Amino acid sequence: MRGRVCPLCGSTLILEDGLLVCSSCGYIVDADLLPDTFNENHFTNVGRSRSLEIIVSRLGLPNEVYDLAKDIVSSYELASGERVTPSILMAAVIIASRIYGTPVPIKEAILRVSARTSPSRVALAIGKLESVLPRREGVPWEGYINYLIGKMSRDERFMDRLKIVSGKLSPYLVLERLRIRAIKELRDIRKKKRADLIGRNPVYIAAAVIYMTSKRIGIRGISQGLLADVLGTSRSTISKALGVVR
Repeated sequence: MRGRVCPLCGSTLILEDGLLVCSSCGYIVDADLLPDTFNENHFTNVGRSRSLEIIVSRLGLPNEVYDLAKDIVSSYELASGERVTPSILMAAVIIASRIYGTPVPIKEAILRVSARTSPSRVALAIGKLESVLPRREGVPWEGYINYLIGKMSRDERFMDRLKIVSGKLSPYLVLERLRIRAIKELRDIRKKKRADLIGRNPVYIAAAVIYMTSKRIGIRGISQGLLADVLGTSRSTISKALGVVR
């Protein structure tokens, strides 16, 4: 058992019901496939899939993110001929979360998963993965609208405010109307201001579009301050993004 550590978080492996299990994150390792000296460059296909499941689960991401992350890792292995590392697995999940409009910041992901890696190593891994993936046309902007609307619907204070101003309408129907109109607004903005959006944070741009759209269609109660609180950012950030999209 000496020298055998979890490939995901680096914690000690323990024997439980005939299986080697990580004492920290619960990763299950096939003991027959472990080399005498276990290091982060050794992963079995089963271990890789299990690691991705753990990461996605701990970050509260949908199953679609897991499926895409698994495809990303497979593409990387095929193109590079290299074995995956914990940083590569984390990077694959982060890339998949961005594509599906549920982005997770690198530092937050590492903290919530308790992964034994660093933001710089994950950032480098993201670059490696993106270099072998098919090029995508721009940023999945509409996904960020969906992501933010979903986050708003799960914020109790926000929904309480929306219930007050929605009258007889369901606040969820109001949010759905806002989502549809915000996506339409964003499409128009991208056509007219594509150059202005280059390099901008898509989360804040989407937030600004949602705020602007809420005013245009007469939804009261969504202030810049409240929206900033839901996103965990500052009001000035929303204001700057508004200056770009208006």
